[in-house]
Amino acid sequence: MTDPTRPTPYVTVVIRSFNRLPELAKLVAVVLAQRDVDFEVLIVDSTRDVSDEAIFEALGTRDERIRLLRSPPKGCAAAANEGVRHARGEVVAFVDDDDVPVGDGWLRAMVRPFEDPRCLGVNGRLEYTGEPEARVPRVKGEWLRQRWMLSYGPFKKPRVFPGSPHRKVGIEWLSGGNSALRRSAWERAGGWDEFLSYHNEHSLFLRLARRKRADEYLVYEPEARMIIRRDVPGGLDHRTHIDSRARIDTLARYYFWLVAKEHPLRVWGALPVFLPYFVVDAGIHAAELAEHSRASLARQFVEGALYAPRAAWKQLRAPRP
Repeated sequence: MTDPTRPTPYVTVVIRSFNRLPELAKLVAVVLAQRDVDFEVLIVDSTRDVSDEAIFEALGTRDERIRLLRSPPKGCAAAANEGVRHARGEVVAFVDDDDVPVGDGWLRAMVRPFEDPRCLGVNGRLEYTGEPEARVPRVKGEWLRQRWMLSYGPFKKPRVFPGSPHRKVGIEWLSGGNSALRRSAWERAGGWDEFLSYHNEHSLFLRLARRKRADEYLVYEPEARMIIRRDVPGGLDHRTHIDSRARIDTLARYYFWLVAKEHPLRVWGALPVFLPYFVVDAGIHAAELAEHSRASLARQFVEGALYAPRAAWKQLRAPRP
C-alpha cells in the first residue's frame, strides 16, 4: 500500500537506443510530456558515426532534463547497467527506442508504487503492435495467465504474460522495457550479467530473490501502459527472430551458466529430470521461429530438440565470462 505522505522519488528514465534516431525523437517527446513526476532522461546511445550535436538536432530539443551517454554497442543488459551507473535518480525506469508510452500519466503510474519503501520494482503493461499469430500453443486461461504472469517455472524458465488488466503484487522479475527498479535493489543484486543476448533480464532477479527481505516485493502495474513496436526495423522482432541454433546456444548458457550457478540444485540436483526438460524447451524455442504450418512447426521442434544436447555440451565446455 502506498503512503500519500511520502514524496514520489526522483526518477531517471534510461532510454537504450541504437541506430534509430527518428524513433528515438518520437519517444523522447512522449517521455518529456510526462506529468506529476520529477525526472531526468538519460539516453544511452550506441549509434555509430553520429555526433552528439546530430543526435540533439534529431531530437529537436535541448531540454535540460536530457543527458546523453555515448556507448559502444554492448547489448541490452550492458546498456541497462551503464544507465544505472550514471543515473541520478533513486528509481530508474527503462525504455527502449522501439517502445512508446501511452499517455502523459505513464511515468506517474510507474513510480507511484515506490511511495511504499518495500516496493523494489515495477513492471508496466505491454501492448504489442504487429503481433503475429502465435506459432506455438499459448496458455489461454485468464486465471492461469494471471497466476503465472512474470513468474518462473520449476527450472527458472521465465513466464511472461505482461498484458493483464489486473494488478499483481509479488511478481518475480521485470521485463527489460517498461519497468522501473530501485537503484539500491540493482546494487544489492550486483546488476545484470552481460553475457546473455536472450533471457538477459533474469540474472539480477534470480539473485535479488535471495537477497531481499520477506516484506519487499515487485509489482505489476497495468496503468503504466507501453506500446512495444514490432514494426520498427531492428527492434523486438529482430531480437527474437534469430537463427534457432544461436537461440538454443543462448538458452543453454542461461540454464547451465546462470540458473546452475544461482540455483545449482535445480539443475545438477535434478539432472535426470532437467536434461529432458531442456531438450523439450529447446524444441519449443526453435518451433517459435517456424512458419505458420503444422509441418514447419513439427520440423523446427525436432531440429531444436536434436540440437539441444550439442548446445548443452558446448556451453558446459566453454569458459565462463
